[in-house]
Amino acid sequence: MKLLPDGTVFHDRAAQKIRRREQGHEYAAAQLVALGAPRPRPGGDPARWLAEALAAVGARNIRHRGAHRFLYRLGRTRREREEIELGLPALRPYPKRPDREQRAL
Repeated sequence: MKLLPDGTVFHDRAAQKIRRREQGHEYAAAQLVALGAPRPRPGGDPARWLAEALAAVGARNIRHRGAHRFLYRLGRTRREREEIELGLPALRPYPKRPDREQRAL
């Protein structure tokens, strides 16, 4: 994912639409053009244009923290499932690696 200068997120799926010229790529390209990227040239390489456009607007990479995690007790009977304790030890803080930007603040 990329963070755009206006604070919005430019998702990897939008970038893939531009690279493959899939349905909706015009909208994704228009987002970058509105922020100051050059217009894509007809017949040009969309992947090259995307890289140049992201650099021109000053987009920067951000790390996705991941999806939620769910735990389920496994056992053949209700009694077996209820005997299983859920939870993590307190010695393993989450997230394991804090984002670099958060440490700098």
